[in-house]
Amino acid sequence: MARDLGYRRNQWPAGVTMVQIDRRFAALRVRDARPAQIRRTRDGNWESLSIVSVGSARRPWVLVIVLADGTRLKVRPFMPGEAGLPDCGARVGGVGGSRQLGNDPVSAVVAVVAICFYVLVSPFFILANARRAKAARELRTRLESAIGAAR
Repeated sequence: MARDLGYRRNQWPAGVTMVQIDRRFAALRVRDARPAQIRRTRDGNWESLSIVSVGSARRPWVLVIVLADGTRLKVRPFMPGEAGLPDCGARVGGVGGSRQLGNDPVSAVVAVVAICFYVLVSPFFILANARRAKAARELRTRLESAIGAAR
């Protein structure tokens, strides 16, 4: 039976952005004149983050947040509709229990078809990530203003 994901269409609370940290869903809350907060579990509390700096990773849709204790968080924001607060703590995507392909002709044909598919579809992934990169820039701006307000 498929899980109902209708809650993902609901708007997030003010200042909340759903992000991916270490292949898990998390909620990042950034509000004016308050320290940024993170929620890593579905029913967990909001934890304050003492952010020292925010930068971009090699991919423009990923941010690197450096905390006061030296921890570096790689954060990828989700677009509205992709995740909701009940997802916090759950693992993001992936194929569970997959086996490696064998060393046979069928596997070779499947691999060639998969490579061709990814080559043909990659421009669409680039275009799709342009919106995600814009969301990351907006989140970075909000985080940098929160750093300035906390000092």
